[in-house]
Amino acid sequence: MTLDFTQPRWLFLLAALLPLAVLLRPGPRAALTMAASDDGFGRATGRSWLQWLPLLLRLVSFVALIGALAGPQAVRVFEEPQEEGVGIALALDLSTSMWAEDMGARVSRLDVAKTTAMSFIDARDDDIGLVAFAGEALTRLPLTHDGFVVLDAVEQLEVGLLTDGTDIAGAIAAGAGLLEDTPHESKVLILVTDGAHNKAGVMPDLAARAAAAVGVTIYPVAIGQERGRDQNAMETVLTQAARITGGEYFQATDVNALSAIYEEIDRRVQPSEATIQRIETTPYRWLLALIGLSLAVAAIALRGSSLGVLP
Repeated sequence: MTLDFTQPRWLFLLAALLPLAVLLRPGPRAALTMAASDDGFGRATGRSWLQWLPLLLRLVSFVALIGALAGPQAVRVFEEPQEEGVGIALALDLSTSMWAEDMGARVSRLDVAKTTAMSFIDARDDDIGLVAFAGEALTRLPLTHDGFVVLDAVEQLEVGLLTDGTDIAGAIAAGAGLLEDTPHESKVLILVTDGAHNKAGVMPDLAARAAAAVGVTIYPVAIGQERGRDQNAMETVLTQAARITGGEYFQATDVNALSAIYEEIDRRVQPSEATIQRIETTPYRWLLALIGLSLAVAAIALRGSSLGVLP
């Protein structure tokens, strides 16, 4: 705990106390003083020393009133650890190739992508948003802390909601847009796709650089066993996006591999801890003012009594 003053300039008035004490000291100017008797040894037995008490009270009252003007306050600083959550954007590919059933158990790539993503979401306690993309990218859900809303939004994703194609650059831009203005220190984009970028316009590497500029880390995930002639192009684009933003590129050929990838991402994307300082102040202005006024009244009362010097 420390003592602080909100208006410390008033403390300069304390320099006037010494001249004031000299001016107000009792002395021969007094019209009437208390008599003092001798105890036989040359020592006064009266209460002549009490003539100084009104002056002392006035000086202390001045100190208290000056202190009140300076605005004294006790300052206590508390440091509290606080867990900083993670902002996560999930981008899922809805192109027609996501209907392919090559991830095991006769389920489509999209079904596997949705199931594993929902398991990941259910285990997290973060702000999560959702981007759907195919030939274009669309923000399906802004960042929210309501996991049930996110799970429902993922469940409703279907192939055919968007024009066909694979706009990876648009997906990166939409995901970064969700995360750009979030207060989270850690911002993550998980991009799940089964095809190479084939949309004209902004290239994925430029979109990745823009995402990195706002602190977004991209974890691209390529799914499916057969990705066609453009597999090398897809891997180059996704690897590049991961490298630019400090993430990592993953490949999954079955549901178990995809689940393991989400587990790895879950281990990497952990909340950070920050120390928050909380400051509490206790003002003493009015207490000092009350003390100062009380002492001033007492000094006036003594000044006019038989204990002091009568004017």
